[in-house]
Amino acid sequence: MSGDQPSMYFGEWDRDSAALLAGPDGGIGVRKISVEFDRGPTAAAGARNALMALDDRVAPALLDDMRLLVSELVTNSIRHAEGDTAGTVGLHVYVDGQKLRVEVTDAGDGFEPAPRTADQSKASGWGLYLVDRLADRWGVMRDSLTHVWFEIDGAARAF
Repeated sequence: MSGDQPSMYFGEWDRDSAALLAGPDGGIGVRKISVEFDRGPTAAAGARNALMALDDRVAPALLDDMRLLVSELVTNSIRHAEGDTAGTVGLHVYVDGQKLRVEVTDAGDGFEPAPRTADQSKASGWGLYLVDRLADRWGVMRDSLTHVWFEIDGAARAF
């Protein structure tokens, strides 16, 4: 991908979503997480750890799914962000009562998502497949950075 125009891909998966949980006071608590990690072997673990701020705000099963998907996207960024050899990986999480949105960003050249093929290794290449299966929506956008994002719908409810 190149040029100044953003390019986008959107994927959707129609399913019943896990609910986001509100705090005891009825508020949603943490609403935004925004961190950057050096590209390297500890970035995925750092991104998973950044989600700990949501431990008491998001249903445990949903948080497990988020951690898995964040790990996959950060790992993809580290492995495949061509054109960004020594940069950073960004993690941006937005929570409201109706949905949760996660973006992983890098300065790589971007990509066009493609379905898995029969000749792909059975041990790798599952990250975007998992995103497609677990998220309600997801996509790729390219501007000055590549943004791979997903959203999970859910209604806020008290503990």
